[in-house]
Amino acid sequence: MELLRTRAALPDVRWAETSPSTNAELRALVVTETGRDADGIPHGTLVATSDQTAGRGRLDRGWVTPPNTSIAASLLVRGFGASGLRVSWLPLLAGSAIVTALQPCFTAAAEAAGGEAKRVGVKWPNDVHVRDEEDAIAGRPGKKLCGILCELLPGDTTGGHTVIVGTGINLLIPEWELPTDRATSLLAAGADTGGAESLADAAGRDLADRVLSEYAGELLRLVRLAADDPGAARARIARHSLTIGTEVRVHLPGDRIVDGRARALAADGSLVVDLPTGGELTVSAGDVEHLR
Repeated sequence: MELLRTRAALPDVRWAETSPSTNAELRALVVTETGRDADGIPHGTLVATSDQTAGRGRLDRGWVTPPNTSIAASLLVRGFGASGLRVSWLPLLAGSAIVTALQPCFTAAAEAAGGEAKRVGVKWPNDVHVRDEEDAIAGRPGKKLCGILCELLPGDTTGGHTVIVGTGINLLIPEWELPTDRATSLLAAGADTGGAESLADAAGRDLADRVLSEYAGELLRLVRLAADDPGAARARIARHSLTIGTEVRVHLPGDRIVDGRARALAADGSLVVDLPTGGELTVSAGDVEHLR
């Protein structure tokens, strides 16, 4: 795939017709056989495919979609956390960048139909969803468009962390091929896809290029913002959050379940949940379910 916009925005773009895992491919480029960082691979390097055959998500959950319907992309971020926000904020920054890339597709569809645009937002800690007005009224996050998986690479962290930011973006999966009833795609959710039916056709290639260039370019801008003005970066994340302000059920390690109201994000990006009995719980790891 040519990806002219994306190649113009990034220092190195590598497209694979098929790949078991773009995260694994990028890791193999960066980490040598001795376990050291091959630091010649630049910040902003991207590996992407429309046919990932052995993808995985958080908690090692599988992520596989029909070929030419989704994009798996892995972006190399260097020096994160040397100043400004901690590295634990990076999945949320990536989510905000995905929102920036995908929201225009729903805005364009709504303008053409004369209706209200569906909202794309981030469900804590690492998923991007789209929801309609009915979902918003009920406090539901809507359906999942994209998952994010960040992997820390070995190396000296005095100059910040080296991280692979992996994303799986559902673009053209038809409704009948969606893996679960909690998932969706741009096509299935009624977004403007420019007439694309497959990422193998001209309109599909253009859609993939637009989404990748806007996402990757925005994430690199947010990485700089997180170092230069962490308060502004946190405000951007909060604006895109679908979780803050909603009633949630937190599934914690050890099969512990806690209900409460998600109030804010802590200094490290953890979720602060107000408990109905008083007090609060700070959640750094666990699955969060929005209660209806």
